[in-house]
Amino acid sequence: MEAKKAVPQPPHTGGDPEKPAPKRYRHANSPPDYRRRMFLGIMGAAALSTVFRANIAAESVVAERTQFRITTPDNDKNRTAANRFPGKTWYLLGGFGVSYRDVGRKLAALQPTMNERAPASYIGYSNGGIDIAALFIAIQQDTYTRKIDTVYFYGDSFGGMAAVVLASLLEENGIHVKMVVMGSSPSNVRDVLDPGKEYISLAGRVVPYLGLLGRLTVGVWNGLANPNGQGMYDAARSGIDSSFDPANNSLILNTTQATFLQAFPTQYDGGIPRSTGIGLMYDPADFIVNARLAIVGWEQLFPHNPVFVYELPNTGHASPEIHPEVYRTGLRVVLDKLDPPPLTFKPVQPIF
Repeated sequence: MEAKKAVPQPPHTGGDPEKPAPKRYRHANSPPDYRRRMFLGIMGAAALSTVFRANIAAESVVAERTQFRITTPDNDKNRTAANRFPGKTWYLLGGFGVSYRDVGRKLAALQPTMNERAPASYIGYSNGGIDIAALFIAIQQDTYTRKIDTVYFYGDSFGGMAAVVLASLLEENGIHVKMVVMGSSPSNVRDVLDPGKEYISLAGRVVPYLGLLGRLTVGVWNGLANPNGQGMYDAARSGIDSSFDPANNSLILNTTQATFLQAFPTQYDGGIPRSTGIGLMYDPADFIVNARLAIVGWEQLFPHNPVFVYELPNTGHASPEIHPEVYRTGLRVVLDKLDPPPLTFKPVQPIF
């Protein structure tokens, strides 16, 4: 009987010979999950927006919030002036980057002379940014509350530009602007000599809304740019300490002021009557504003208004709080020329 032929077996690999080999499947590419990607994108954008807003909010905590606050110092001189000149007031507008508290110091220096025509107030710009419409509303509310019908403006540097625009708005709404006094005010950005002019130009386009990080960066930059004999580390630290002083304005305010400065005088569309006096007070050697160009610019903007120029030699730029006597004398001369004081006694009549 023939032996059965042995069936050939595959070589043993160490596995279980009874267990079949696993089946292999070709992997098919699944379509991308667009919904998941969209969800992650939305959540990422929301997180970035939250960080951005927190950065702005943190910076606003550091800066003093003024919200277009109008302050009328409650003192004997102001009360006496209010009784002598009912319906009249002064508004002092601060300069570029000048804090609310520093504007109050400027008013304190000028108030004795201002009170010879009216009580005196000063205005703080909102650290959320200069807004002429909001500023006008604040002034209009103040004039209504105090029954004011005649306004005198004193513009400290940049404040002169804001005063001109506000004056035309007030005139349109029945409030007469008797006089606008420019304290070292540029009539155009080209009048500015400050070496920081490039920053002013840049600020109007790039700096907005950097918040706390922006304040920190500007502090480091200012410290290194003005080391005052300190090393780089100490200079940067000094700049940071200065930038976190609550009296310093927010970058948002400085940015909006820079934008306004770049665009002036296109914001002024006329409306100031020819009777409004324009007083110009400058140091001929002003190192921030070219006094000669500024005077020419204002005279061209107001060709039909009475204009009087008073020189403030050796006072620098917009510094009534540093040179109070000089500024008070200058303001008194400007007022006497453009708004002669009312007669307090009957003049002596000649016999013949």
